[in-house]
Amino acid sequence: MTETSIQLIAAFGLFVLGIAIGVLLQRTTKGDGKKIARLQQKLTETEDRFTRYQADVTAHFMDTAKKVQTLNRSYKDVHDQLTTGARKLCESVDAEEFLPLNFERQSDANHRGHTIDIDDSGIAPPMDYAPKEPNKDEGTLSENFGLDETKLKEFDENLEKEYKGESEKG
Repeated sequence: MTETSIQLIAAFGLFVLGIAIGVLLQRTTKGDGKKIARLQQKLTETEDRFTRYQADVTAHFMDTAKKVQTLNRSYKDVHDQLTTGARKLCESVDAEEFLPLNFERQSDANHRGHTIDIDDSGIAPPMDYAPKEPNKDEGTLSENFGLDETKLKEFDENLEKEYKGESEKG
């Protein structure tokens, strides 16, 4: 073999090797291209669903707001009806008590409608516990609170007997 034939065979071998490497690269990048296309399609679908969801939420709250406005108008109509009935059916002195219920008229700058003044000097906020009696040592959250001492001892003894009976069997 001559040098030129060796060079031609080496060139042809490198050419075939280059084609093989190119085909392998194309296949691996083509798979990534499909993956990217699928991800872009999923992203587009998700964005469309999110846009529809936002539109549904907006429509829901707009519909709710309209219904609340209708409810407020109906409530006002009921109050107007009661005020008219009070004027017709009650004595004029009693009817004047119902008039501040009107929405347009304010009896006080800070309050709208009828207010009641209550003497709150004897009112205390609700407690989430029972107050402890001064002559008892244990408070309400004690395990023994409200239990009779003899019944408590009997219970402890019965519990101890049951425990010993179980431990002897086990």
